[in-house]
Amino acid sequence: MRLIYRTHSKASPTLRRGFFVALLVLAAFPKHLYSTESEFKTVHLQGQTLDLQGQIIPYVSLIFQDSEVFLLSDENGYFSTHYPLSESDSVLIQRIGYETMVLAVPELYASRIIHLRPDVISMGTVEVEAEAPTLRTLLVMGQHTRTQGSTANDHGNLLTRIPGISIKSYGGPAGISTLSMDGGPSSHTMVLVNGIDISSSQNGEADLSQLPLPLIKSMSYIPYDITQSGDGGIDGVVQLKTGDQQTHLNLSQGSFGHRAYDIYLKTQILGFWLSLQAGQRVEEGNYPVHWDGNRSNRKNNQLEQQFAALSLRKIIRPSLFWQLTAMSSQQSRGVAGLLWSPDTISHRNDQLTLLGSSLGWIRREGSTHISMAFRHSQEAYTNPYLNVHSDHRVWGYHLNLEDKRHLGQRLELSSALGYRMDEIRSVSTDNHSRNSLHANLAPTLRIMGNIRITPTLKFHYSPDLYSEMLNDFQIYVPFHWGPLDRIAFSQGEVYKYPSFNDQYWEPGGNPDLKPEETTVTTLQSSFDLHSFGSLHLQWQKKESSNLIQWMPVLSYWQPGNVHSATRESSKVLWQMELPHTGLSTFAHYSLIHTRDHDRNLPLRYAPQHTSALGFTWTPAQFEINMQYNYVSDRISMYGYPEDVIIKGTGLWSGSVAHTWTGHRGHLTLILSAENLYDTSYETIKGYPEPGRAYRISTKLSL
Repeated sequence: MRLIYRTHSKASPTLRRGFFVALLVLAAFPKHLYSTESEFKTVHLQGQTLDLQGQIIPYVSLIFQDSEVFLLSDENGYFSTHYPLSESDSVLIQRIGYETMVLAVPELYASRIIHLRPDVISMGTVEVEAEAPTLRTLLVMGQHTRTQGSTANDHGNLLTRIPGISIKSYGGPAGISTLSMDGGPSSHTMVLVNGIDISSSQNGEADLSQLPLPLIKSMSYIPYDITQSGDGGIDGVVQLKTGDQQTHLNLSQGSFGHRAYDIYLKTQILGFWLSLQAGQRVEEGNYPVHWDGNRSNRKNNQLEQQFAALSLRKIIRPSLFWQLTAMSSQQSRGVAGLLWSPDTISHRNDQLTLLGSSLGWIRREGSTHISMAFRHSQEAYTNPYLNVHSDHRVWGYHLNLEDKRHLGQRLELSSALGYRMDEIRSVSTDNHSRNSLHANLAPTLRIMGNIRITPTLKFHYSPDLYSEMLNDFQIYVPFHWGPLDRIAFSQGEVYKYPSFNDQYWEPGGNPDLKPEETTVTTLQSSFDLHSFGSLHLQWQKKESSNLIQWMPVLSYWQPGNVHSATRESSKVLWQMELPHTGLSTFAHYSLIHTRDHDRNLPLRYAPQHTSALGFTWTPAQFEINMQYNYVSDRISMYGYPEDVIIKGTGLWSGSVAHTWTGHRGHLTLILSAENLYDTSYETIKGYPEPGRAYRISTKLSL
């Protein structure tokens, strides 16, 4: 319907243009126009919209059905028009919060006052989820949420927003993928998915390739967290979350035989918020490589991944809430082997299952959480060349109780108690189990305004293995000196016992390994640059005794202790958002120095420089993403007369997306590209990564 818009304060342009024509009509047909039986009313119509008590109701819509005239009452409820109205016309009167009315035009002329009846609007339950104030003083150095128009071939573009991070992969989509921080072992970084530790007790590492790409919505990184009492957080904690997504169907297809889909359903049943997600990803995985002046094709690199995930949330009462997360992924993959020793028939099947549940309640003086987590993984590897058929199964059970409370205006207390049981059944390690307990107590004292001082006492115990008491200290100082916003300092001790593989792997396990002991010192500052964003600076030093490193011995690898090792990093992170332009951007740089004091050499796989920059621009219905990641040279293997070096790599990636909005949902088309300059590179020596790759994705959100 073509509507003609009018307000009480603007004269009709149609009347101005037809003024002289109207005079002629009036002169020729005066009796017909002014008769009570005339077809059109030209008398000036004005009125007011009120409630039943006579109070003003502003901004009420009046739509005349036949005349195609639209009126809107002003802030005082008044409306008016000079437009000719038919006596047979009717007016539709609407206002949110009031019953809709339909009046005939003669009724409106007779009364001119419209009284609206209030209407009760039935709305769904609105639940707001928030976290209790944390006692943590250190800054979150890197956080990001995937946007509607972003996509990637792996989790790298999300995680490389963290300063100092480097991803290690055994080449292509089928390769195992892990992360390390500041040149440290992958086992030094704790990775949590919705609070569940996904690291395997078999090797202490988290395999990112087992996490489906559509599952993870956001990430954040904490350089050193006193609230994490486990032994896997020497290099900090990476928190991955599935997030609260819209119901959607996603399809994608791309280079190297990529095909994938996932379905996400969200609904509310009996007061529970339920989310279900399932999908499949297929990669043919074969790709050409250019390595050491030679060209070849990587084969036996196929991947088929299937996954399903469940999330349940329930606010039992305003102060009591419960949530559950479950995920299972199954991978069937080829094992391509080293470039100079290709393997075209070996195969690997692996599976990861996660289950976590948390019950929390909030009190006036603080909050308490009881959480339970279960992790199970299974791997079956077959190598017909060597007649190898191995099977590894790992179970992990975690139970934690955390309490945070205020003791007056100046004192806060955080405490935690946890139990962990790990078990392995493997043809390479035999069967083993391990029980451990941990507890911490962290009082926070507020002095001189908002300065916070937090000493922490941590206790680690495992029967017949270890009993350790550790100390932490943190201080947080807010500033209002120019752009300087705050300063934070911490120093803490971390104790890490060898993994099952470290002690029992055949061949190579070392039962005489000593546990790692590390002191972590961190200094941070934050600057508020107002319209130019924010700037974070961090200096961190890690001094380790008995650092565990795997090295080749004769025909196999074996772990040993580096008696003394240090890692020192200086980082800068800049972030800026300009909402009025739809532009957000970030950049970070890390300078890392590592030293194996036994050999007087840098640590293996430790880059000296890492950096990244990128932006997201959303003009109208478009979204444009660009990102650049760089990792410098690092030593793959100590050698004589020269060490084996992995060359530094800089990679560009980008995507362009367009969203169409309809009455029933949104349709987004995404075109993306990885490794735009088709750079030849590797993250582990002998396992080259794919070249330039394109992908097209369509996402229907309801």
